[in-house]
Amino acid sequence: MKSFKPQNLILGLSLLFTFTFLGYGQQNQRDTSKSLVGFIKKGKLSFHSRTYLMSTLNEGKGNDFFTLANGNIFSYETPIFHGFQIKTGGFLSFRLAEYNLIDSETGQWTKNRYEKALYDTKHPQSKYNLGGLDEVYLSYLHQGISFKLGRQAYKTPLLNKNFNRLRPNLFHGLSAKYQLQKVSISAAWFASEAVRGTMETYAMSNSFGVYGQGRHPSGLNNDYHGYINTHGTGILGFQYEEKNWKTQAWNFWSENVFNLSFLQSDYTLKLNSTKLLFGIQGLYQTALNNGGNNDPTHAYMLKNESTFAIGGQFALEFIQQHKISFNYLGISDQGRYLFPREWGREQFYASQTTELFEGYGGLNAYVLRYEYFSKNKQHTSIISGGVIDQPSIDNLRLNKYGLDNYYHFLIEHKYHFEKYMKGLSLRFIATYKKEIGQGVMTAQQKLNKVDMINLNLVIDYKF
Repeated sequence: MKSFKPQNLILGLSLLFTFTFLGYGQQNQRDTSKSLVGFIKKGKLSFHSRTYLMSTLNEGKGNDFFTLANGNIFSYETPIFHGFQIKTGGFLSFRLAEYNLIDSETGQWTKNRYEKALYDTKHPQSKYNLGGLDEVYLSYLHQGISFKLGRQAYKTPLLNKNFNRLRPNLFHGLSAKYQLQKVSISAAWFASEAVRGTMETYAMSNSFGVYGQGRHPSGLNNDYHGYINTHGTGILGFQYEEKNWKTQAWNFWSENVFNLSFLQSDYTLKLNSTKLLFGIQGLYQTALNNGGNNDPTHAYMLKNESTFAIGGQFALEFIQQHKISFNYLGISDQGRYLFPREWGREQFYASQTTELFEGYGGLNAYVLRYEYFSKNKQHTSIISGGVIDQPSIDNLRLNKYGLDNYYHFLIEHKYHFEKYMKGLSLRFIATYKKEIGQGVMTAQQKLNKVDMINLNLVIDYKF
């Protein structure tokens, strides 16, 4: 007999609540239907299927990995009535094929880093029962003011759904947004999260360290997962947009752990068929109280630790199809920039797939990027290369994950089908990372970090 799963009860109750609420709603519509079925048919049913082929090639025997996966997300949105709307959905994913992901003796994951995030990183033997809830929330909209209560995706430059595997991060709580013509103000409070790459829902306090914890400045391995004391995470955002100018400011308050402020401003100067783009980013972060725990061996940040970072972009866009940009990020050596990787993927100008800047201080990243957009908008391509100047791997105060200086190259192409195949898209991504100073890192330290290639072929179908 299969074990009972609480999420199945939650899904059933949410569906029951949805249809009960729908029944009430259809009786109170000005545009009422003659039946509940007729009202339900006015809602929106969505489907997203993703087939994902991934392989990582490392130096040395037995260090290559491969997998083929499929994930499907189903969702239903009710019609809006009196400003209210309910969305409910679920997902189901499958491990179709794999090579060298599971240790035959222990039954645990091998040392693969990227592939296992397609599945359940905490239960390596789970292959066919990878299902659960997707977004489930009640929303309300009235004259530019909107609220969402429940399990939801959320978008900021740092905390976001990070939907680059089979399912996204989903956050549990209340969010609000006030939208004017040029200005929007956002606020949210999240108490828990369904972390991408797991089948679990974690209190925000327990989401720290789900993916890994890195090294403590004392030289020991970090040990903060399960020890962080916080009631949740608050977010406040401000966005302003003119025709040629966009600015956004965000504050992330992880109660009792840290506070981080982020600012970005982008300006576009049009010169006939050519555009010059200028952008600047900045952040400042400081620990709150004792960084999450009175015992420094279990704290996420050191007491009184703080840092700041600044980023920039200069870009040239011409013939409406080509864009060349120079991108930079510098993080102060005053302290480490720390933001739980479980909460999303950072969106710095210098960001590239397969690696993050989180966990480092005293870092300088330089990235040159070329982007191509076809006139029919079906083809997009990216070619980029970067030099990442890290603090020494022996500098435990500033280098959390033990990564040396490296080159980082990316090739990406995406094709959107049209007409009969509209909704289908193909995406190919290849990254290569190479250690700059040979001999600094051991073979074990290099694994899945540098001197490696990561290949991805993603097939998406949406309707």
